[in-house]
Amino acid sequence: MNSEKIFIPEPFHSLMDGIERGTLTNFYGAPGVGKSNICILAALECIRKGGKVVYIDTEGGLSAERVKQVSFDDDDVFRNITLIEPKTFEEQGVVIKNLENQEFDMLIVDSAVALYRLQCADNEKEILCSNKELSVQLSILSNISRKRNIPVIITAHTFRNWDTKEDKIIGGDSVKYWSKSIIFLERTGKMGERKATILKHRSKPEGKFVKFEIVEEGIKPSGFRIF
Repeated sequence: MNSEKIFIPEPFHSLMDGIERGTLTNFYGAPGVGKSNICILAALECIRKGGKVVYIDTEGGLSAERVKQVSFDDDDVFRNITLIEPKTFEEQGVVIKNLENQEFDMLIVDSAVALYRLQCADNEKEILCSNKELSVQLSILSNISRKRNIPVIITAHTFRNWDTKEDKIIGGDSVKYWSKSIIFLERTGKMGERKATILKHRSKPEGKFVKFEIVEEGIKPSGFRIF
């Protein structure tokens, strides 16, 4: 595949001007805010441009029916997606390390922290080991992206800090450090409406946001409605 940008439909085209190559782009938020839908749309765009996608699904979030729906039953989609479903955080690490010798044009890890969260027990030693392994995995993903100049997308979950009432990213500093573009997804309170806000980007202003809805065809800008 050539060096064309990978675009996600509006309003994300206006928000980000395409998924950056050579770096990690992180979409994070609570369950149900659209992370997997965005990953699917990015994968489809890569395939339409002649590329091949490796999709690491750690939660069973990649729905074949949803892929068929947004791709209008394009058979080329499934021929050009390699789906990998690790069941443990250790297995996820092995999968990521083995990717360094494979050929593909886009890599998606949805989610990068789901199995990490399951492995993190209450004891401090286990948490420290998991944090170190997560940082190693993210560094490998970053190296793959830079070495091949390809887009790598990861997703992550949030947890609520009850003292500050803020939604914090699971994985903390490691995820924030290795992710050079970070987009926070959340519900707005209006039925079906979500908001995407840039928290970190190499060329776009922090705080820029758009509102969108998930629809049968994919996503669309949120329209004006009166209730």
